[in-house]
Amino acid sequence: MSSSEHDILCAIALSVSASPAGNDLWEAPSFPDAAAAWETLSATGRLATQAYITARYSPNPFKAAEQILKVCRERSIRVDTCWESGYPGLLGEISRPPLVLYARGAEISGRSMAIVGTRKADRSALDTARRLAGELAGSGFTVVSGMAVGVDRASHEGALSAGGPTVGVLANGIDIFYPAVNADLYRTILADGRSTLVSEYPPGIMAGKWTFARRNRIISGLSLGTVVVKAGVKSGALITASYALEQNREVFACPGAAFDEGYFGCHGLIREGAQIVSTTGDIIDQFASAAGRERPALAVPPANEDFGPSMGPLERELLTILAGKTADIDELVRRSGRDAGSVNEALVMLELSGKISRTGTRVERTGAGGAA
Repeated sequence: MSSSEHDILCAIALSVSASPAGNDLWEAPSFPDAAAAWETLSATGRLATQAYITARYSPNPFKAAEQILKVCRERSIRVDTCWESGYPGLLGEISRPPLVLYARGAEISGRSMAIVGTRKADRSALDTARRLAGELAGSGFTVVSGMAVGVDRASHEGALSAGGPTVGVLANGIDIFYPAVNADLYRTILADGRSTLVSEYPPGIMAGKWTFARRNRIISGLSLGTVVVKAGVKSGALITASYALEQNREVFACPGAAFDEGYFGCHGLIREGAQIVSTTGDIIDQFASAAGRERPALAVPPANEDFGPSMGPLERELLTILAGKTADIDELVRRSGRDAGSVNEALVMLELSGKISRTGTRVERTGAGGAA
């Protein structure tokens, strides 16, 4: 059901009002429509616009709503309220969903999967995020992330490169390029035609430290599950994973090398029951099984069928180097041009998949193409 303009104004007014818990604003979705919620909840006369919003809009919530809607109309920003049928269904199921979502781009539909991780990602983590996003997008998932640098950006790029949709969830007004270095990604998503940018903050509102944590509940709330690619113990990605658990959604984590502090957050999640990701199929299988479907084929085929779909570029290169011979780990590091940590991480994955065997520092390829 589409909301009337009055309903939209009432929804915006409620969403910008201060003290949501003290004024029972989190109870608003239980009303039949935004107008009924506003009529009841504003009757006390206590509602006022949140302080950080009054820097741009009226201290009176309904007047602020009129100003916000005018800006949205002028800038072609869509306003989706939690009372509308077009509001994302999964997000509407969470505790304290955004009363209003400001959006640019296509409507969000289909299955979504969140991919998150550190802003300080190394090449290996970025490659992993891009590959996961590309293969998930190619298998029919919409990839959701937070538009930050690092893993977030790589996830959006991976989905777009595979021809799939992505959703960028902002921690500031929908019309603000932040961080500025991602302005090109913002424009690419808008030009894509299938992808979307969303925010619960009105146009012109800048991000604050607390807005990022609030944004994370939307990232997980839009998604069937959350994949943490790389995260230290203080990473904001762990907040997203925590929200996912609270929302009864699946949590996946990519393992890293032992003693790598950049993965300590992921390791903690795994110890607490998160599912380990060694291939994209680990994620796809979880939902295919739950829905009683066969696993869809991955959109990104392996370069060589002998390597299998779980092999990344570095794993493939190491197997090529090892063809018909054994090699010392130092030789593999030298010939691949990668750091020792990345090579050892790839070797662990190859050993787990039965492609190699190790004796001390010597590595031997097993099965087809190598010495048995």
